[in-house]
Order: sequence, then structure tokens, then C-alpha cells
Amino acid sequence: MQPLSTDLPRFCQRKPRVLPDELPPPPPYIPVDDDEDMDMATQFSASTSDSPDSDSGTIRNVFRTVADGYRVFREYSYGKPSITPDENYSLFDVSDSPHHALDPGSAAPESPGSSTLARLAEVAKSATDVATTFFAPFQNPSIYRLMSWFYSSSNTKSITELNSLVKNVILAPDFKSEHFIGFSTTKEQARMDAHQEPSSSKENPSPFEFDDSWIKGTVEISLPCDGFAMESEGVAPKFVVEVYHRKLLEVIKSALSEPSAEKFHTFPFKAFWKPGPDEPEERIYSEIFTGDYWNDEYEKLQSAHLRGPNSHLEAFIVGLMIWSDSMCLAQFGTAELWPIYLYLGNQSKYSRAKPTSFAAHHLAYIPKVCFNS
Repeated sequence: MQPLSTDLPRFCQRKPRVLPDELPPPPPYIPVDDDEDMDMATQFSASTSDSPDSDSGTIRNVFRTVADGYRVFREYSYGKPSITPDENYSLFDVSDSPHHALDPGSAAPESPGSSTLARLAEVAKSATDVATTFFAPFQNPSIYRLMSWFYSSSNTKSITELNSLVKNVILAPDFKSEHFIGFSTTKEQARMDAHQEPSSSKENPSPFEFDDSWIKGTVEISLPCDGFAMESEGVAPKFVVEVYHRKLLEVIKSALSEPSAEKFHTFPFKAFWKPGPDEPEERIYSEIFTGDYWNDEYEKLQSAHLRGPNSHLEAFIVGLMIWSDSMCLAQFGTAELWPIYLYLGNQSKYSRAKPTSFAAHHLAYIPKVCFNS
């Protein structure tokens, strides 16, 4: 039999052209005062600087960076920032891929999950003898190294983490197997929770100290009473619910003391793109701290701060992003909880969206209450 003809043209199949995977350029470079590129960065801003602000009446010294490879540059309304997190920018800040090539002189970034242990170790080093108490609050260095490895590891173990366990824990010179006689993970976690950092001075405590421990509180819920007439809701029977929470200010202090805070943007800016030499600039909106609202509030803060008693100190805005949603506590069951957690808008959304960045700071846990009729 003859095959049926479809009368359709036959096309030659070709493989698509291989497209190069071009990495984005690093953030715009901000030179130091004694750098040769400082003139290049301020030359453009000289014609637009020193313009009076219409709202506050203050004089602003606008600083513009040199454009990067994509012709993107930044504009800081109150001069060159004294510090920028982009100085230590790397591909690890925006990606979790295990296939990145590492600089031989650098190590993989430390997981924020170990920031508590690192902070405890730093406090212990400055407070007492470094040679014997760097492992506080634990009893010996072996337990400290094991707990540090545990909190710095992800849920999915990898070859890199296994090598870290062998090199940084088992082969450590102060690691001894007899330290684990009677070891209990639950006891060591309770030891961490009960540990309090030593105060620098009880009479004059440092403003940077914080106590973000959990507080057990109660909430009263007025119960409905069908068929009974009541004068007010206050006389209705109460149902007491236990709620665990932390103080908001203390949580903010704790977040700003973590190693990840080095990547927070405390100086807002506006980003622009200039397509060509003779083409107008176009505004770029990418982060919260590059938007108009954040820049306007920062401008109000600076106007009031310059006339305040602490004008010699730098003032900046901390953006609070508070969320809450239901969370299932069991794979098989209906146990649920409503956590309230906080994100800081000063952190880049690319880093904040990474699960391994541990960017969420828990504020409270609300139990789910069900009334059976």
C-alpha cells in the first residue's frame, strides 16, 4: 500500500544556537576618597549637587556612581555612603548552586544558622580566657564543634558538608571522643537557650545588647453564650490561650547583630539606566530601598536628624516586613500553628528569598484554637 500523502512541506530540523550564559556585572563601584576614580564618580554629580531641597530646606550633596557594564548607576541623595554591602558582593549572595567555582583564597560563606554559636564564641573570647572558654556555653570544644556543624548544615546533606564534618569537627586538634560520654542533643539545645551573654556593665549597659528570648504569655478569648443575655462582653466566660512571643525591638537588635547584617543596605539610593550617550536616563525599580517611598522617608529622617542632639552619628531606616501564615506541624495529621515572622527590607530580595539565608526572624507562635459546638 502507498502511504497517504499529507501534502505538508517538510522542514529541516536544526538545533538551536548555543546561547552564552552571561553573568550580570557586579554592583556599581563606589571608590574611596583617595582613589583616582573618585573624580569620575563626582564629576557628573557636581552639576546637580548643592540643590536646595524643597521640603526640608537643607542642602543635599548628590553623589552618583560610575556606570557599570550595563550602563546602570546609582544616585545617593546625601553624598557618598560611608559603607556599602556591595564591597563584599559575590555570586553566593543570590544563588544556592553547588557548582560555583570558589576562589582558592576564600571559603564558602558561613550559614546564618550558625550565627548564634559564632556570637556566643566571640562574647566568650572577649570576656574570659580564649584558650579555654571559646566553646561557651558548652562544656568542651568537641561538643561546640559538633553543634556548630549541626546548625550550619542544611536539611539535605551534601559532600561538602560531610567533608566539613571530618575536617572541622572530627580532625580538630581539641576534638576528643570522651567528651561525648552522656551526650544529649536536647540538653545542649536547652543549654544554648538558657545562655545569656555577659553584660559589659550592669550599671551602664551597652545599647547594642539585647535579650531576644521567648516570653510565655496568655491571651483571653471571650466565649459566646447562646441563650443568655449579657450586659457586656466583659462578663462573658474567658478561654485562656498560651502564646509564645518575643519583643520586637530585641528581635531587631538581634537581626542587626548577625553576620548577614553586613549585607544590609542602610543608605537608600535611586538606580538609573542610560541606554546611550544621547538618550535620556531611565529609572530602575528593583529593591525596596531604591523606591521613592523609602528615599522620601530617609530624607525626612536626615532633615530631622541633622538638627538633633546626635547629629554626629549616622541615622538610617530599618524596614520591617511582618508576615503570618498557617504551618502544618505533621506530615500525617491536622496539627497546625500560626507563626508571625519578620523580614528586614534592608536585605536584598535576592538574598532574602534564599531559604538557606535564614532571613526570617520569628516573633510569635499563635496556636490554632477550635471550638466544638
